[in-house]
Amino acid sequence: MGVKTGEENQSNGKIKFIIGAIIGAFLFLVPIPTGDGAFNIPLGIVSGWLNDLSVFGEGNTEDIRVWLAYVFIVISFLATVFAHVVKPKFIMENAKLKEVLLTGPLYVMTRLLAFVLFTMVLFELDGGPRAFWMAGDDVPTIAALLTDRWDGAGLMVFDFITSLTTIFLVLAFAIPLLTDFGLMEFIGILIKKFINTLFLLPGRASVDLVASWFGSSAVSVIITRDQHEKGFYTGREAAVICANFALVSVPFSLVVANEIGLGGHFPLWYLVISLVCLILGVIMPRMWPFRSMPDTYVEGVEKQIDEEVEAGESRFYKAVAAGSERASQTTVTDVVSGGLHAWLTSFLDLFPVIIAWGTLALFINAATPILTWVSWPMGWFLQVLRVPGGADYAAITVIGLVDMFLPAIFLGSETYFNTRFILGALSIVQIIYLAETGVLILKSKIPLGLGQLVALFFIRTIIGLPLIVLFTWILTTLGLMG
Repeated sequence: MGVKTGEENQSNGKIKFIIGAIIGAFLFLVPIPTGDGAFNIPLGIVSGWLNDLSVFGEGNTEDIRVWLAYVFIVISFLATVFAHVVKPKFIMENAKLKEVLLTGPLYVMTRLLAFVLFTMVLFELDGGPRAFWMAGDDVPTIAALLTDRWDGAGLMVFDFITSLTTIFLVLAFAIPLLTDFGLMEFIGILIKKFINTLFLLPGRASVDLVASWFGSSAVSVIITRDQHEKGFYTGREAAVICANFALVSVPFSLVVANEIGLGGHFPLWYLVISLVCLILGVIMPRMWPFRSMPDTYVEGVEKQIDEEVEAGESRFYKAVAAGSERASQTTVTDVVSGGLHAWLTSFLDLFPVIIAWGTLALFINAATPILTWVSWPMGWFLQVLRVPGGADYAAITVIGLVDMFLPAIFLGSETYFNTRFILGALSIVQIIYLAETGVLILKSKIPLGLGQLVALFFIRTIIGLPLIVLFTWILTTLGLMG
């Protein structure tokens, strides 16, 4: 008495699958019109609402998200020092806390740097000994560059971290509805052949694509990282997804289009982006570094995915059964534990890395000629492709490696139409942005290092740029834009 039969468990699993799949699909995958031809997913709308609610004044510091992020940075630094010095029992015996707080020297220094930079930005502490901070008359101080609104930690603090704060607050307990209640198993089995033939990926990878398309690229990487660590993706599959399908969302792409004066041409512009990303999605999984990556799962984690259908077996029946089985294994405790762990790793582990590494990348760009040197070959490439302005806009082709929005800022809305159309599209197609998705990938167990990410960025740029130019020429020739 009180013991459930196999049929009852199967029935309960099916009910949990149906309810979880409907809620998860609605929250992550259903585009809802938000006005002006734009769409967003429900979680994106909730995140936007929280963003609006968090701002209570005109200044940057009058934003609850800024102070909340600062609290996380302070706790991360102090807790790391405490863990290394005191080594208390409650940390040493908790695997998750130990993993986050007992980091190597590099990450200890990263958290210290993030704490210092965030404090300088928030309290405008850009003074100091003249010999260190000053470079000369009329030359910005090092501190001023480090904390600058667009060239330093100011950008990371007031733009990226603030938006990520609400994303992670909302997503932590919502992601299990998409990943742990059978929806990915159901969709994966249904379209496995199509996705595997084109992209050499499991069918469930399509969910990651749609999540980024209507949500954000960070969402896609977070989902992929979670699935990889649970045994649903091999290292190669997770790497392919993150470097090829963690697309910039449609809402953010519209923001970029408006920034560069292409709002009225958004449908055609995004059509070009989609076509080029589709072509790259077919080509790149068959190239280095993916081709040589072994299809192995995280060490100590067994394979959890089975999308094969036996001869004579109904694909739909198998999809429902697999979804129901997955849902039956998920409990409320799993969801709460997973959400708390997501908060812990995001706020205490990821945020300091974004602040410190992102700021250093922006500082190097602002204070050194490295960007000019690196972009010189791209200037020649633009001239060969007859992009209006050519070499004058070479830097825009590589600045996106740091952040997805910087190319739009550099381009503006006053230059040649075709140049804005082509380079704006390129900035979305490049996908690898170190300050956003790059940091998430590097902090995961996905087998992609910094060198490989940089190489992939340039490979996507070199292959994608001629395709964008070609499609732009076709649209212009057909008289669809000008």
